[in-house]
Amino acid sequence: MPGWIVIILLLVGVTFGMNQLLSQAFEGDSETNGPEGEVEDSSVYPGLNIETRTEEADLYTSSVSLPYTDHEQVNKPINEWVEAQKKEFTGEVQKSKRALEENGFRAHLNIQVETEEIADKLYTLEFESYQITGGANGMTKTKSFVIDLNKERHVQLEDVFRLNEETIGNIQHLVREALSNNDEVSPYLFEDMVQDALKNPDKWKWSISRDHVIFYFDEYEIAAGAAGSVKAEIPMKEIKPYLQDDFADRLDVTIPEKEKRKEETEHSEEKAELDPDGKYVALTFDDGPHPEVTPRILDTLNKHGAEATFFMLGSQVEYYPSLANRVDEEGHEIGNHTMNHQDLTVLGREQIREEMQESSSIIEDAIGHAPTLLRPPYGASNGDVEQITSELGQSLAMWSVDSLDWKSRDAQAVNEKVMSNVTEGSIVLLHDIHSSTADALPQLLDSLEEQGYQMVTVSQLLELQGEQGVGPHYGNL
Repeated sequence: MPGWIVIILLLVGVTFGMNQLLSQAFEGDSETNGPEGEVEDSSVYPGLNIETRTEEADLYTSSVSLPYTDHEQVNKPINEWVEAQKKEFTGEVQKSKRALEENGFRAHLNIQVETEEIADKLYTLEFESYQITGGANGMTKTKSFVIDLNKERHVQLEDVFRLNEETIGNIQHLVREALSNNDEVSPYLFEDMVQDALKNPDKWKWSISRDHVIFYFDEYEIAAGAAGSVKAEIPMKEIKPYLQDDFADRLDVTIPEKEKRKEETEHSEEKAELDPDGKYVALTFDDGPHPEVTPRILDTLNKHGAEATFFMLGSQVEYYPSLANRVDEEGHEIGNHTMNHQDLTVLGREQIREEMQESSSIIEDAIGHAPTLLRPPYGASNGDVEQITSELGQSLAMWSVDSLDWKSRDAQAVNEKVMSNVTEGSIVLLHDIHSSTADALPQLLDSLEEQGYQMVTVSQLLELQGEQGVGPHYGNL
């Protein structure tokens, strides 16, 4: 075979191999809905689960709450919208790279979702995407999806409304009326932009609840920037005449009230008094509860008689209150990790307070008592965060050993990182959202026990160390 043919074949092979590697790399980076393992059926929304995925890099942090179902045709449009927000954000980060490095500021992306069941397995998902890459203000975008899991599909506008010319005109009138009656928005409206945004029903951004139909407009879409993103809420009694009859009939069916445990819970088992001279470590797990990983971690902790502290997100507990309750009933401590895993240092005081309070309330509904510890996402804190935490009667609890499980996603690496840095009184940062962390835990507990450590909660550890007040508490180094 001539030498030039051999060279061409080699080049083709190398090119093919590189393309395969790039394809695999992108597949690895691409996030699809749902965990790989068996999911505990603990969601209060039948057929619908959620994961909160966080990322931390030199130039940015991000947190994405992502609902998922068993139906790819339902998941796909949601994934595509989320991926588009992430792509836009990372593009802006690259544009702002020099300024971010010079100012020592980390950009932040937060995608959160509000979920409402408006009929049997008929859900409204309202997403809000907030990104800030510099400057005083960030950019907020909204997107809603209405999904019908009985029919395994997304609900379209024509499924909800009788879209004849008269109906469209009446809906447009109701939206304009709602906007003009909103004193906080009306001064900033541009009438020509409102008319343009409402002209084509195919471009309407909308969602529906049992009480309202909501129309959404992005920042600057119909108003000056001071108005921010805009909502027009139309009471159901006003818009119901324009609904499709079968859709209206579904909304009239009463949904059984979600069972929530609100009564105070007292553990019958008293905590054993700890020996002041003992060797203690506090293992902490952030970002859950997760329907697949958290039960695995609980099973391992129980086998070892180990106690831990779980810093939970309100957005996760909202979906899995029974799983949070299991954590509490098995003797572990639950701390507050805010509602939506936002970087609190880029928020205003009222937003910080809301992130803390909403999560605390949801956790209290689930387990019967409010958390007393708070861990700010990414460990990002400032004077406002500390003051508001104190005002709410909670204490900041950081960590002294970072397992980097969020980065390595490798059980062996997690064990080596912890065991090479742990000492008496350490608070260890782990996450109960990664399967690799659950894989690492049996060996990690064996290693810690072999060195004479006993696993306790953060509150127990701080009590032994005599630390009180708002913190932040990092543990011993």
